[in-house]
Amino acid sequence: MKKSLIALLVATLPAAAFADVTIYGKIKGGVEYVDNGSTKQTNIDDLGSRIGFKGKEDLGNGLKAIWQVETGFAVDGSGKVNSDGTSSSSSGTFANRNSFIGLQSDLGTLRLGNVSNFLDSDMGIVDPWEYKSDALGLGVFTRDGTRLKNSVRYDLPSIAGFSAALQYGTKEDKTNTLVNGQSVNQNRETAIVGLGYENSGFFGKYAYIHESKAASSAAISGVALNNTANDKHRLEVGYNANNLLVAFGYQQQKGGVDIVGWSKYVTPGFTAPTPGSYDANGKVKTREYALTAAYTLGAFTPKFTYAHGDKVEAAGVKIDDSGYNQYVLGVDYAISKRTTFGAQYGVFDVKGGVNNANKDLKALGLNMIHAF
Repeated sequence: MKKSLIALLVATLPAAAFADVTIYGKIKGGVEYVDNGSTKQTNIDDLGSRIGFKGKEDLGNGLKAIWQVETGFAVDGSGKVNSDGTSSSSSGTFANRNSFIGLQSDLGTLRLGNVSNFLDSDMGIVDPWEYKSDALGLGVFTRDGTRLKNSVRYDLPSIAGFSAALQYGTKEDKTNTLVNGQSVNQNRETAIVGLGYENSGFFGKYAYIHESKAASSAAISGVALNNTANDKHRLEVGYNANNLLVAFGYQQQKGGVDIVGWSKYVTPGFTAPTPGSYDANGKVKTREYALTAAYTLGAFTPKFTYAHGDKVEAAGVKIDDSGYNQYVLGVDYAISKRTTFGAQYGVFDVKGGVNNANKDLKALGLNMIHAF
């Protein structure tokens, strides 16, 4: 009876109430066999499912009001957890993904809310994989491609293939958190500049991120490092047309120890060549590279990725056992325009090791993706 009343109520609403609202999303699930060097486990995982609602209203004179509410959810029946055991904000909370209200005109687009940064919305072409385990995709390399809470973003209108975006995020939450056992404030005040160019399949994307000084210090091998701002650069170039994808990515970061995205795979942490030799006021520096190639043959798309991380530097000193190599090989099969099956195998090879402490992360994954 209640369902009938609801259906009747919806049917009586004017069609105009739904005319400018779009419902969209993806359901992404998979099976992953993960070997982290000490344990082997088979997991049924959600790979980033989401549902969204978006719309617009014409305000006249070329001005439009725009809005979007996007929420992540887990089809495996549990909240998503990162591969290092920490909880993820990608599921379990309404509007936890790209959600905003804003204005759009010939002068560009202005959005306010929990807005995707340029690396999340316009880059990441070098990472075409669907996965949960970081061995099966470039989750480490693309770690800064995310949503920026409490932020405002302005996109300039695209001209002759050129695009640009500016974004600022406040530091409303100054709570300190533990990352790999180290006290780090991840809620830094953030400014982002993104630049892009696309023409005839060729593309080039660049992003610069500045994160303000953290509220608390961190340590590496027991040696305290200064509270410092983070500066991050990423460049992606390549070709994506005529069934061929070739993409190269390079990124360099300098700042606090929290810039190191693969430290969770190094146990018990970085090994200093000479403990106490660091300049306590020195910064940590990382350099990473990634190359992906894919080619579509009918419904099949075989693809391969190689990524490399140089040794981490702390105050100019290269840290032993802190680099990595990564390989991912797989194939996608498009059974329809909206449904795809995928299979891939990956290895995240942590370099060096003290008493065999650094374990390679290996994984085999099968997935199914449906877009609506």
